[in-house]
Amino acid sequence: MMLPGRRLPLACALAGVVLALWLFDPSAALGRRPAATRRYDMLLRGGHVVDPRNGISAVRDVAIASGTIAAVQEGIDPGAAIEVVDVSGLYVTPGLVDIHVHVYAGTGEPRSYAGDNSVYPDGFTFRAGVTTVVDAGSSGWRNFDDFKARVISRSRTRVLAFLNIVGHGMRGDAFEQDLGDMEAPPAADLARRNRGFDLPVVR
Repeated sequence: MMLPGRRLPLACALAGVVLALWLFDPSAALGRRPAATRRYDMLLRGGHVVDPRNGISAVRDVAIASGTIAAVQEGIDPGAAIEVVDVSGLYVTPGLVDIHVHVYAGTGEPRSYAGDNSVYPDGFTFRAGVTTVVDAGSSGWRNFDDFKARVISRSRTRVLAFLNIVGHGMRGDAFEQDLGDMEAPPAADLARRNRGFDLPVVR
């Protein structure tokens, strides 16, 4: 996940850092260097890097250039970066994935996961190091397009979705226990039309 050269949005690269000190003390160890001397845009210095893919769990520096993880190693020269953030004592990790959320918010429907029981993802993700969430079936084939337009397409967080077999999704027992609304063909058709959104069907 942190191989040098791997394209990664800058927000994702930073989201895994538990920046408690940074959040509550904006003056915390941020250094700036003249742009003309830079090799990297940002250097995260002295954090404990946890990178399962590459078998790293150790103190390392992480250099970022043009939104790409450019280097992960010990002792990167801080003079080579425009911005240097001292993350000593903190963890640095690739963005986390929360595999069970309900984020079909904004419909105004009370007591519904296609409404008031859901939350907007961006308000809860990045501050906890999460860059991807998976909605656990809040919408079905009848209202997924609204969910996509209302939340998925507008969120900075990457939102994947399980598609509920119930056409109306999780709108309460009156809808969720309606066997007549559990239709596989339209659910499968919607999933095919949205392949890029990874829509397995929730049964």
